[in-house]
Amino acid sequence: MRLVFAILALSCSDALAAPYSCDPPPAAVRDLDLKRYYSDQTGSVVDQNLLSESEAASAPLKAYLSHVVKDADAAWTATRPEERKARADCAVSWIATWARSDALLGNIATKQASYRRTWDMTGIALAYLKVHQHASEPDRAAIHSWLERLAAAGEKLFENGDVKRNNQWYWLGLGLAAISTTTNDPGMWLRARRVMQDAADSVDSNGMLPMELARGKRALHYHSFALTALVAIAEIAAARGEDWYAFGDGALHRLVDTTCRGLQSPQIFTAKAGIAQDLPVTAGGGWLKLYSD
Repeated sequence: MRLVFAILALSCSDALAAPYSCDPPPAAVRDLDLKRYYSDQTGSVVDQNLLSESEAASAPLKAYLSHVVKDADAAWTATRPEERKARADCAVSWIATWARSDALLGNIATKQASYRRTWDMTGIALAYLKVHQHASEPDRAAIHSWLERLAAAGEKLFENGDVKRNNQWYWLGLGLAAISTTTNDPGMWLRARRVMQDAADSVDSNGMLPMELARGKRALHYHSFALTALVAIAEIAAARGEDWYAFGDGALHRLVDTTCRGLQSPQIFTAKAGIAQDLPVTAGGGWLKLYSD
């Protein structure tokens, strides 16, 4: 049950009282070309024009994922069995349709597009984790194959020595943890564990992540963003009987403590990053609920 509460805490919607009709899924997005929307080398200054272009290009993905997540969440929170089934079946149908269309496995033209694919893969994998027991054998086979290929593509990106194993690496790890939990792939679970170990090893004596601290005025933002993935990974592991919070002599606990103190007193990060932090922090705080529960 802890896993159920953990994944629901990331995003949750209220179950509806009226009968639910599943809309047909949109055409699958196979190719993706997104520009980096930061105008400086450290990734701290957002170019609003480039951000708007990126958001417009990724809007179909955002709409698709939002629909799938809402249905998967509603399948958990619905009190009426018929609605629970209807919502779960809809989520599975949408995921299976994109799986059979090889979505996000076409021309991924830029590093930013690769990062976006990893985020969306992870979101889809978490949604599927909530409803996978409702999938038919043919749908399950198609979805598992698709998610595994997306995961392999994400891992391949980080084989490039020029790609930093920062928060993007942690989001990939969360996707690996979610996918391996539904596919029962022990090798993928070990690779998720390696990501978590890497993260723990990266936490410094101040309870900070040096690569996220290097993000200048968005250091606090990216610490919170990284923790969303890392706490969720640790909670999935806990549901499987493994204590990944213990890695690095409790490194994740230290990271949570420092980030929480930073959210209350941003000058802690200002002092370490050497620049005032962007406020408010917009990375989201779902990890706080996961951790506190």
